[in-house]
Amino acid sequence: MKPESEIAIEIKHLSKEFHIVKNKETEGNQGQPFYALRDISFTLYKGDVIGIIGSNGSGKTTLLKILSQITKPTSGEAHFYGTVTSILDIGSNFHPDLSGRENVSMQLKLAGAQKSEFDAFYNKIKEFSEVGDFFDQPLKFYSSGMFLRLAFSIAFHLSSDILILDEVLSVGDEGFRLKCQELLKLFTEMGKTILFVSHNRMEILELSNKCIWLEKGEIKRIGSPSMVLGEYFTMHRDNYDGKKIIIDIEANNGDNQNSSLGLIDLSWSEEDAPGNDILSIRSVSVKPSMLNDRIYHNDSISMKFVIHKKKKGINIGPFFFLQDVFYQPVLVGHFLNNTTDQNLSSLIKNETGLIEINCSIPAGFLFPGKYYLLLRFGMEENEWNTESQEAFRFSEKLHFIVHAEPGHTDFIGDMSKGSVRPALDWEIKKHL
Repeated sequence: MKPESEIAIEIKHLSKEFHIVKNKETEGNQGQPFYALRDISFTLYKGDVIGIIGSNGSGKTTLLKILSQITKPTSGEAHFYGTVTSILDIGSNFHPDLSGRENVSMQLKLAGAQKSEFDAFYNKIKEFSEVGDFFDQPLKFYSSGMFLRLAFSIAFHLSSDILILDEVLSVGDEGFRLKCQELLKLFTEMGKTILFVSHNRMEILELSNKCIWLEKGEIKRIGSPSMVLGEYFTMHRDNYDGKKIIIDIEANNGDNQNSSLGLIDLSWSEEDAPGNDILSIRSVSVKPSMLNDRIYHNDSISMKFVIHKKKKGINIGPFFFLQDVFYQPVLVGHFLNNTTDQNLSSLIKNETGLIEINCSIPAGFLFPGKYYLLLRFGMEENEWNTESQEAFRFSEKLHFIVHAEPGHTDFIGDMSKGSVRPALDWEIKKHL
């Protein structure tokens, strides 16, 4: 626990209630109560960088508007120990009908800057923001990227103790976005506190040291970014997979691939098999190569697909993608990239009937965690090339779990630091 002198923001039992009126014609109708925030409490310390995540309508923007003193809470309180600058949107603490220069003047006055310093600030802010002649044009003519440039430039030059941002890094070009990220890192090195909302996983992981997950106006989780983001993305992906139905028969086989063991073991009759007039899939399995009931990270992983090839004279090429819980690409398994350096599909080009396809992922390659399997099949009548067509795309609902072996210690950190961690050849010796 850090000392009280290090506290930057202290939020106690913050709530914001709105009333939703469904029938405006009813006299005296106060509407149904709706809590955008309900009993929010947390403490931020100097130098903390807090990323806030949550679904649309979870209360993220409401929280920032209260902390920026744009909106008042229904109950609770927030205490600030230092100066605050907010970058939300045009119309919050910036006026769209005023020029960039006039908005800078307004922000300088609010920050208590001396009027004799204004000209120096104008020049620095204009140069840094790169808005050019638009500096003397109304903000309503600015693009979202131009507004971000100006707002960030103001925030940087005002040197406030606390910076509050709402999705501002999602706009603007890549060059300026990287520039803003470098500034945020500089702010943290200077001991400033940053509170920002983002839907970008990498921004949260790279910039923040804590993450708050808001859900329906309440704090669902607060902790390390990788832990909170892992739970958040897993929940949303599982909810999405539970709702979508690409291949109806998969719903009937769901228990076979969603068990706590984390294996995939699906099969279909010819009548029910997913596919088309080129091929159908009769079975898909992902299991440990050893006779274990689950996949451990030191096991090699055996993947087997059985297809019914229906046409002769066509190359059928299997390949797959693996994603982690953050939707991050982990691995592409392509049949042309194999240890024998062969065009394996040519072996069955003129065959039809049931074809078994096996692929093995080396032991110790994947870090313990949950992985999503996206299975694909290509087709080509002649030679494989970048223009070859896709024969069939299987559902993206499949997943498997790599478990940590008992006693396993991870010296690197969590899954967000990379899912592929093979054993490499290392040598350490005294240099002569």
